[in-house]
Amino acid sequence: MKTIDKVSNTLATKPLTVIGMNRVELARIKQIWGVRIKKNLLTVKAGWLLLCLCSSPVHAQNFYVCNNGADTNTGSSPFEPWATFDFAMSRFGALNAGDAILFCRNGTFTSSYPRLSNFHCAADAPCTIADYIPPNITPRSAKLPVITSSGTSGVFNFQDGGNADHDEGYVIKNLSLKGKGAGFGIFLFNDVDFVSVNGVIIDSFGVGMYSAGANAANPGANQVNENIELRNSAITNNSGQGWLGGCNDCVIDNNKFTNNGFAQKLLNHSIYISGSNNSGITIANNTLTKSAFVAGKCAGVSLIVHGVINGLTIKDNTVFEAIGAAEQTCWGISVDPGYTTEESFNNVMITGNKVTNVGNVGIGCASCTDLQILNNTITHAQDFGFTGIKVPVRAEDAVKSDRILITGNFIELQDPNKKGKDFAKNNFRELIKQMGDNNWL
Repeated sequence: MKTIDKVSNTLATKPLTVIGMNRVELARIKQIWGVRIKKNLLTVKAGWLLLCLCSSPVHAQNFYVCNNGADTNTGSSPFEPWATFDFAMSRFGALNAGDAILFCRNGTFTSSYPRLSNFHCAADAPCTIADYIPPNITPRSAKLPVITSSGTSGVFNFQDGGNADHDEGYVIKNLSLKGKGAGFGIFLFNDVDFVSVNGVIIDSFGVGMYSAGANAANPGANQVNENIELRNSAITNNSGQGWLGGCNDCVIDNNKFTNNGFAQKLLNHSIYISGSNNSGITIANNTLTKSAFVAGKCAGVSLIVHGVINGLTIKDNTVFEAIGAAEQTCWGISVDPGYTTEESFNNVMITGNKVTNVGNVGIGCASCTDLQILNNTITHAQDFGFTGIKVPVRAEDAVKSDRILITGNFIELQDPNKKGKDFAKNNFRELIKQMGDNNWL
């Protein structure tokens, strides 16, 4: 062939198989490429394995604490739990994001109020302190773990020492905290953010939960506790305050506040918001009763707000006292100045609350701007004079109440001796001036 004539005799006698290679050369090439392919495949497989190892999520670790355990155990299994609260909390600062320390149901523990902080926990991967059902009990008989203060300081003390450093991402749920009449059930100080308290009993402290201030700030801290939540909890029998303090973007929702503030008639409350340039506070769906309950009567405002706050919502709460169990100073809800420094409250919404048989004021506000008091139900059957809604409720600071809408409220005066009704009649014109024509009296 013409093509054969142009190639060498060797190639002509040993016909080509692949692009000018004879069978022997091809076999050798296949062997070489086979080795290379295997090496490359091995390299690729190793690379995928390394990638999988590097990209696999780090699973959160639970640590367990129970009375039948030992602090020498690993704590990493319900069958090898730690034994004491203080030992478990000594490990809190070393938790990784998403880790949890769990206390056994039916267990009883004692807190010496150790200082707690962790710089690994995060808002999207919080560290949790909660409960678990140990292997030896049935769910029906499993009561909340009880953690009692060993002295008068309290149980949970979230703060770092010295100047404030920002820390965040803590969940406390399904625990029963018991005090000895003083200290704090839960204390937040020095810029603690993204804290969720849910399903917790806080009983017999000086203050149930205190969101406090901060020392001077290190870089990254702003000296404000932010995104704090207290939900679905029972705050009872605390001698000073049920809740105390301020925060930004925080929620107090669906809790029961009972018999808080009984140490003295005035200045104690079920909920005491003490704001310092705070914003975004919501108080909703709570039940409040027996505020500052002294000698069988409520004597202090049940829900009080002082300070400087922008963005305050108080909605769908129930505040009530029994007939004959309220002094005139037992107001229901009041947002007003109470300090020697200037105070003001902007963008305030008070709506959908039920206020029953409190002192001589149901709902009050002073130094409030952009205020709306809407659709509240206020009933009064105590044997003294009463004002359902009053603005201003007391002397105002430099900021005067302005841009006010009060409408859709229902106020019923039921006292048998008609003192409340006579008081309302004598002040009817002033009430209408304050409230407008769309309220029911």
